[in-house]
Amino acid sequence: MDYKTMSANFFSNVPRDFFTILASPNKELYLSALFVVRAAFEDKLTIDKKELKEQILISLENSIEAANLEADLDEEDGVEAAEELSSLPGRASFLVKKLISRGWLLEEDSKQGFEKSIVIPDYASDFMEMLYHQTQPKNEAEGSDVFASYAVLRIAEGERSEHRAGIMGRALKIASDNAGELNKAFRNLYYFIGKYYREHAMDEHVRDMLEARFKEGGEQSVIDAWYHPLKTSDSIALYGGDIQKIVAEIEKDPDLIRQMARSDQSFKLRGMDEEDAVLEIRRRIDYIIRTFRTAGDKIDEITDRNADYNRRFTQAVIHNLRSDHSIVSKIVRVMKHMDEDEEYKQKVCGSLSATDSVFVDERSLRSDVARPKESDEAPKLLLRPHHEKNENASRKFLEKSFGGYTMADARKYVAEKMHGRKRMETGEIIKEMEDFTQEDYTLLIMAGLYGFASGSYSCKKSERTIEVGGYCVPDMIFERKEDKEGVV
Repeated sequence: MDYKTMSANFFSNVPRDFFTILASPNKELYLSALFVVRAAFEDKLTIDKKELKEQILISLENSIEAANLEADLDEEDGVEAAEELSSLPGRASFLVKKLISRGWLLEEDSKQGFEKSIVIPDYASDFMEMLYHQTQPKNEAEGSDVFASYAVLRIAEGERSEHRAGIMGRALKIASDNAGELNKAFRNLYYFIGKYYREHAMDEHVRDMLEARFKEGGEQSVIDAWYHPLKTSDSIALYGGDIQKIVAEIEKDPDLIRQMARSDQSFKLRGMDEEDAVLEIRRRIDYIIRTFRTAGDKIDEITDRNADYNRRFTQAVIHNLRSDHSIVSKIVRVMKHMDEDEEYKQKVCGSLSATDSVFVDERSLRSDVARPKESDEAPKLLLRPHHEKNENASRKFLEKSFGGYTMADARKYVAEKMHGRKRMETGEIIKEMEDFTQEDYTLLIMAGLYGFASGSYSCKKSERTIEVGGYCVPDMIFERKEDKEGVV
């Protein structure tokens, strides 16, 4: 590839002073003026120079007045330009003239009156869109639609008319362009994950870290909006393999490729001889296959980077929590107040959807939590749901933790509520009860614990909870287990 020629071609189309306004001390004002121009031309092909100048003045009056436009004066502006800067309309006119002289706008003779008309050159229009795009939240992987590539290739594959080569050539071009957008989405997402970490690595306040990450439009929503479509819903896994198969079949058909080269009248292939056109089509084929062949590895790299970022973020939050005494002291004050004021406690629990809970680990609960002395004769007691030894010690523990209920009570509770059914949900139990009490809550929690161990029924938990009687009850499904003969 002749990069020197490409560079020369760029500057034969784009003026060499084109980017100077973005290096000016007033670059923010010039960029704002470009956004006003973009908005003015949204539904117009041309606009009067006077009208455009008025729109810029109305939209940016304060900025124009505050700007030091004298810093942008040069020899080609002349004495008249310096005099223009003495008034607001003159300063707006100076801005428009700068955009024209630098190639962002083009001045033409108007068909009506003596006022000039303004049009936007093609290259300037492209750059304005790019600059505007960089000001918007990166909330989606735009243009990397894998399904669109699959659909257009599948349609072209089924074409059997005399236009098949031309249709297939256009479909291949679309798929190649989309593959480029997909690779760009990979690069952007990989960059964004690191960018957010670098921006907040030195944050010391947990609230600022959490807000920056999880607020609407924050870094997590951006990562999710890019990452999950690329990994799941954008159909790389669903359609990537089929796209490779279709393109690989085209690669095996040299006659079709030559027909595509002859029939392709796109700008890029129009001036090429047949052999060069064939090479370009094969390049597109290779690019599509290579993109989808390596997509899985790139997603894995992004996944590893995201996991590393999450780990570092969590460590930073924990570190700052330990050192952020303002948060710790507030939590302590809330907890102390909850112990002192029952009404306040209920209000906090209701607002946070929280409730008192006890976690039972059957492998670690003992009747004596302290290490016994060598002279102590009573051994440590390991409590299990089905353990019936040392009943007095077990009952004493259960009275302190579950109000005196045993796992046998929980089994009996579920059996009564099922009354012959093979399957039952928490919601069904609640609907069939007139009053949901603390005892019901306790027995349901114990039944859930028993259901996860060996027993006559199984218990499946979801991530949802059901609020009833001031409690948040896990949404569970209880199912009877059947023996080999099918008898419960």
